Amino acid sequence: MGFVSSVRARISRGVDLGNHSSEEGSDSPGGIIVETLLNITTVSAFTMEHERFNDFQRSLDTAEPDAAKEGVKQGFVNGLSMFVQQWINALQFWFGAWVLFNNPDDYEMRNFLIAFFGLMLSLFGLGAAFQDISDRKECEESAGRIFYLIDRKSSIDPLSDEGKKLQ
Repeated sequence: MGFVSSVRARISRGVDLGNHSSEEGSDSPGGIIVETLLNITTVSAFTMEHERFNDFQRSLDTAEPDAAKEGVKQGFVNGLSMFVQQWINALQFWFGAWVLFNNPDDYEMRNFLIAFFGLMLSLFGLGAAFQDISDRKECEESAGRIFYLIDRKSSIDPLSDEGKKLQ
């Protein structure tokens, strides 16, 4: 059950599953934002805010062309994982009731509750532990993308004599 929880948490947070490289380039939404913020004085001086906003809008449209389809898919996966979790809980209660009903002299409700909550709390702990493993990889990939965007040569160079000029 911890595995299902961690998968659902990763999907609902939109975790990068490795299909992006750290070299996204300046056409990505993140690249445009970083480049604009790093050179905000130049953007402001040349009143390029509308141009940068339009570039950002275009990059958002091209970055996720199937946003509705992906939303339906994520909703289905989240619903399916909740369905599986609830059926596992139902099976645990059913089996506990079956054991209590068929062996009333050997087991009592206290035994069932100890076993049930022991299993549930241990699965919650495992789910939290495995979630941290995926977060570390995600952080390393995000840091790689940030360092790539910071280290690359910007297309907005405030020290260059080329490009747009105020008259």
